[in-house]
Amino acid sequence: MRLIINIVSILIIFMGMFYYIRKTMKFREDEKGYKVMAHASQITMSSYLLGLAIILIELNMFGLSRGKFVNHLLIYGAFVSVVNVGSLWYFSRTMKEK
Repeated sequence: MRLIINIVSILIIFMGMFYYIRKTMKFREDEKGYKVMAHASQITMSSYLLGLAIILIELNMFGLSRGKFVNHLLIYGAFVSVVNVGSLWYFSRTMKEK
């Protein structure tokens, strides 16, 4: 089961990276793109810090083994990737052009 979770997490991370790179190439052409990237970056950074805090609390309270720690890091990376893609998608759809 752990192997399946790791593979799915890695696939989510790679798909998120591909989506981010593709959108970055598109968004650098106009002012709206810069605003979308700025707002998405704020949400992504917040999720990054939240996930890191959760992992550190878990590590200090429960003492994770190496395998569980790697598993948690991959799930954490997938979470941040999903938040990044979701915020890029949301802000690109809802932001008005000025």
